[in-house]
Amino acid sequence: MKKLALLLLVLCSGLATQAQEDWTILSEQYDTLYSLATEVGKETDKVIAHGNVISIVKNTGTTSVQKKRDNSVPVEFYDYQLLTSTGRQIPLDKMNTEKVIEKFQNVLVKVKASLKNDQRDEVEGILNSL
Repeated sequence: MKKLALLLLVLCSGLATQAQEDWTILSEQYDTLYSLATEVGKETDKVIAHGNVISIVKNTGTTSVQKKRDNSVPVEFYDYQLLTSTGRQIPLDKMNTEKVIEKFQNVLVKVKASLKNDQRDEVEGILNSL
């Protein structure tokens, strides 16, 4: 019986470690996303990265994702929320956090590419008018 309890303890601690590693990867992905949002935000007012929140401003309102440290657990762990301009705060589980981060990443990459094209067209227009 003691061996069974010990085996269960070892297996559960292994699963907890794996779950912590998954959330660590999400934290790293969010940090990369935050860097991209900061870079894009310097070129347009449609993207805002401030504090622990990344926001995308649209005609219909603002959508944001927030990373907040959970101090109720002894390890470094973060909670993620999807925020809307209507005041909704939707807590995200791991799968939804992955989807939201991926969607924000795709949008920011498109915005960055669009800004480069717009600037290239503007520079060519100025050069052609000289």
